[in-house]
Amino acid sequence: MLAVASVLISGQARSAPDWTTSGFDAQRSSWVRADPYISIPNLTKFQFIWKLKVDNESRFANSLTAPVALGNLMTFRGFKSLVFVGGSSNNVYAIDYDFGTVFWRTHHNYAAGAREFAGSPACPGGMTVPLTRATPLVPPAQLAFFGFARPPRPAKGDIGEPGKGAPQLAEIAARLAARGNSGRGADTPATASPARGTAPARGAAAPSAPVAPAAPIVPSTSSPRVVRPTSAVFSVAADGLLRGLIPDTGDLALAPARFLPANATATGLIWTEGFVYAATTNTCGGASEAVWAMDFASDAKPVVSWETGGAPVAGIAVGPEGAVYAATGSGTSQYASSIVALDGATLTVRDWVTRESGFTSAPVVFTEGQKSYVTATSDGRLYVFDAASLGGANHRAPLAMTADAGLRFAPDGLATWHDESGTRWILAALGDAIAGFKVVDKGGTPSIERAWTSRTMVSPRAPIIVNGVVFALAGGNANANATLYALDPSTGKDLWTSGSTITGVASAGLSAGTGQVYVVTSDNTVWSFGIPLAIN
Repeated sequence: MLAVASVLISGQARSAPDWTTSGFDAQRSSWVRADPYISIPNLTKFQFIWKLKVDNESRFANSLTAPVALGNLMTFRGFKSLVFVGGSSNNVYAIDYDFGTVFWRTHHNYAAGAREFAGSPACPGGMTVPLTRATPLVPPAQLAFFGFARPPRPAKGDIGEPGKGAPQLAEIAARLAARGNSGRGADTPATASPARGTAPARGAAAPSAPVAPAAPIVPSTSSPRVVRPTSAVFSVAADGLLRGLIPDTGDLALAPARFLPANATATGLIWTEGFVYAATTNTCGGASEAVWAMDFASDAKPVVSWETGGAPVAGIAVGPEGAVYAATGSGTSQYASSIVALDGATLTVRDWVTRESGFTSAPVVFTEGQKSYVTATSDGRLYVFDAASLGGANHRAPLAMTADAGLRFAPDGLATWHDESGTRWILAALGDAIAGFKVVDKGGTPSIERAWTSRTMVSPRAPIIVNGVVFALAGGNANANATLYALDPSTGKDLWTSGSTITGVASAGLSAGTGQVYVVTSDNTVWSFGIPLAIN
């Protein structure tokens, strides 16, 4: 059912950088730098807007993925603002986020040769990885259309097939022809043979000489790359095929391509600079603990993988120079309990840093001036590493770490941003709260200082930052429903709370679209909170 709150008068329309992938950008910062609506003064207008329950069927604890957004799309109904949500039953939904209604829905059938997996708590089967759109290596900092917004008047047009939007046959045919693909997006995979690499066993000889900083790691091939821009929404269903969907209809934009093993549990799907990346974990479907890359810009769409040697992959991020950073958990291989920098095109190891125990969060990359840094959590500490030389000559020395070794970090990840004064903040979900850390310069040496801790929360998820406002989600459990909070970025104090509005347990972390913040719950409901837009 759709529940719509009161609508506020607004002279500005939806226009802001889109949330295109997990963690907002390729670096997984979860920081939306600009928003035309959300700000601390405007939180007096912030409210529950709508909820929408979709027809997805949950698989164990797996249900809906956090939405990705597309703020200005020209459709047969005029300009539309959409969010796209993946469902565990191999469904993808496009939702009109001004109205909270389904714009289209599509279901991915299993490809020939891929058998449906019954699932288990550790390996739920179905679609496990969030959707992604094309994501630039450098995150956008300005509002779309130079700050000017589209007219807030959705046009009306012909009605097409129920649940699919208008047919737009001429447009679809032109797009398919431009891609050299015949037919209406036939569900036939393009073939590619994965090239596998196996990590050497722990104890293999390490270089005794200091490791020189690696050259910038940029995805490249022997010949100049031509990366065509794409507006597609990308998904990986249980059969392991990568599908690109036309955002205004849900039809296939091109033939599906083989990417991951069938029935794998995957994380971190992202399309950037013509490459597609993801990680597999828990050896579900027989898939190794590995990072995978597809050269999407190549006609053959070849796939390569880097295997950890058995250590679980906590998550991946892509640096602004194109390197892929993978955090691994405990194990016996050389690259267990490590942050590993991989070449963006070949996934060969370029550098790494190893700690005493496994990393528990996905890595987050940030830049200050001309330098890049990687932050992650391990053995009860928060670490910052120099991306140019992750662990120094012995691959073990962090650039900075928290003094407290007893912090209980949640596995959901980190967020980072810097405020107007230039202070770099790292936000982390602890076991029962959100913590704010400052990265400060002490005589040329960085130091991490804990600045604040939020109120107590039940199963907090990774926070996000939207135009200087920190949003935190208490995920809830069997005894408590999820709750959304807006926090003061300098103190962690409550500025706003959803109270008892949400009637379910969060199934994923937060994401945002212009003026709105989204929560998804395990009962297959999408919840929208924010500052509504008046539709004339």
